[in-house]
Amino acid sequence: MFRTTIVLTVTILHFASSHNVPPWNGCYAVGCLTQEGCSPWNFYQYRCYRTCYYNRYCPPSSPPQPRKKCYKITHEATGKSLASSEVFNDTTKMKYATVSSNPPGNYLWTMEPSYGGVYYIQNVNKLEFLKADANGTYLVLNEPLDRSFQFRPINTKEGASMMQLQSALNNGFLFVQTLGQGGSTVQITTDPFTNYYQTI
Repeated sequence: MFRTTIVLTVTILHFASSHNVPPWNGCYAVGCLTQEGCSPWNFYQYRCYRTCYYNRYCPPSSPPQPRKKCYKITHEATGKSLASSEVFNDTTKMKYATVSSNPPGNYLWTMEPSYGGVYYIQNVNKLEFLKADANGTYLVLNEPLDRSFQFRPINTKEGASMMQLQSALNNGFLFVQTLGQGGSTVQITTDPFTNYYQTI
């Protein structure tokens, strides 16, 4: 196998060098040498006895996409941050959304806008999307397809940097449910006042 790879490489280099490739001036394409010089050619329709290279128009490259803004979504009462960790529902085998005081590095999120003032929330490192159901939240890798992936930031009286996250699926608010052994998952409540200090 090693010998085959070397022979193939040498053959390709030799083929390229025998066609006198012009200096790179942007984009070039393979054409056919005619009386008018190197011309664009339909090789499927017409025979060409001698190929050549010609410079063709290339649209300017699009400007680089602006970098996405990342967020650290923090629970106000405890200071714990939304994170992607390996905690699963025993029944459904789905991955819970959790909060942690010492997140393992998977605590940065992007908020992609959708229609109607709602956002898709995605983990920067693991590319998982936050998804809501009737009373809890999960992290899934599939593309957002329905309203269970959409969340609405609700500003609070404390200012623009402090807000509650509301699910577009059932208008429930995200809050932190403390489990045994110090673990915490992100659940959904429809009462923003009873659980105000637990909401994210």
